[in-house]
This record gives sequence, structure tokens and C-alpha cells, in this order.
Amino acid sequence: MADSSSAPRPSPDDKAGADAIAALTTGLFDEHNLLGLGEYLELFEEIAERNRFAVLYVLSDEGKMSAKELGEALGRSENGLHYHLDRLVTAGLVENRKQTKPDAEGLYSYYELTGLGADLIDAATGFIQEEKHALEDY
Repeated sequence: MADSSSAPRPSPDDKAGADAIAALTTGLFDEHNLLGLGEYLELFEEIAERNRFAVLYVLSDEGKMSAKELGEALGRSENGLHYHLDRLVTAGLVENRKQTKPDAEGLYSYYELTGLGADLIDAATGFIQEEKHALEDY
């Protein structure tokens, strides 16, 4: 009897499918890409969640914000928001800046977009705007 806690073994079809996808997407990637297809898809999964998309969106408009300010802007408790903030930090889309003295705005700890986070949310919102204008033009 197989151990139910072990991960399922990939089937030969999984390998063939992965090879076919790699072949189809090979033109997207070269030595200039820092990430592979899997890493890009993981980033897209992070922003596909409503709360995390909203965090990126508000940070793109407001710049740096504390967890309390983000919670107020999004109608979420700080505790409930930290899960999403931690995921965005781990993904490299947001940075948590901490300091021993408050800055000019009185913040000891705040969140801000990384370059990658800014590029990703700009691309997503740009796509949404293009679709809106395409519908209006139609």
C-alpha cells in the first residue's frame, strides 16, 4: 500500500506536457531573462488574489504606507492584511522597510513596491485600461 503522505509521482504525460510547454515558450526566454516561466506564473498567481492586487494597486498610487494605513485604505484589519503583505514580500513584489527612528511622515515601518512589483502592477492596470478603452471604442 502506498504512503498517502507522499507526493504523487508524475505521470509520463506530465513530462511530455512539460516538454511541449517548454518547447512552445522557448522564444520568450533567453539569457536576459532573470526568471523562468514557473517563476513568472507564480508572480501572476500572487497578484491574481484580490487582496494582494489591491495592496499593489494602492501602493502604486500612494507610495509607501504602513500596515495600518493599508488596512484603513482596504477596509481590512492589520492582522488580516499581514498574511498578504508577507506573501508579497516573499514574492519580491513589496518591501517592508523598518527603521529605528520615524521618517518625516512619522513611520517606523512601511511597505513600498519593489521595481518588479511596480512593473507588474503597471502592466496589469495598463491591460485593464486598454480593455476598457477597447470596449468604449467598440
